[in-house]
Amino acid sequence: MRSLAFFAVLTIAAAAPTGSGPDIKGLLDTTYTDGSGKNVTLSDLSGKYIGLYFSASWCGGCREYTPILTKLYNRIHEDKNWEVIWVTHDKNEPDADKYFKEMPWIRLPWSEVATRGASMFKLTKRSYIPSLTMISPDFKIVNAEAVSDTEDDPDGFPWPWP
Repeated sequence: MRSLAFFAVLTIAAAAPTGSGPDIKGLLDTTYTDGSGKNVTLSDLSGKYIGLYFSASWCGGCREYTPILTKLYNRIHEDKNWEVIWVTHDKNEPDADKYFKEMPWIRLPWSEVATRGASMFKLTKRSYIPSLTMISPDFKIVNAEAVSDTEDDPDGFPWPWP
């Protein structure tokens, strides 16, 4: 009986996925928009570091951090080959649209926030916003929560410490 239970455990373990983790590339494979309404695809982001930025207009901490991130982004995004994708946590599209006008990067479309955006948020180690998750050009998480790192060491791009 003991050997049968051991065999069952081995069979279950062998059938389980082996640490493949989330399909980050698949998750990011959609069409985004920039501030002018231009479409940006994942292939347009090829070879770039990506920061997934989660925030909302109603969030005081986000209102404080967004200008900090904007200043950093404007200073380094071209030299460091970095793009930020904003994923809103706003409760309605008009509030999200208004808040996005303050941002220089691209955004996940409103129609995908509840589905794809929720899955993206699971990549972060936080359960609250603001949150910034850094992803390498080969779609590996470099830092699941980089907000404080970007503030404490703005020159430490891509902030490879957890």
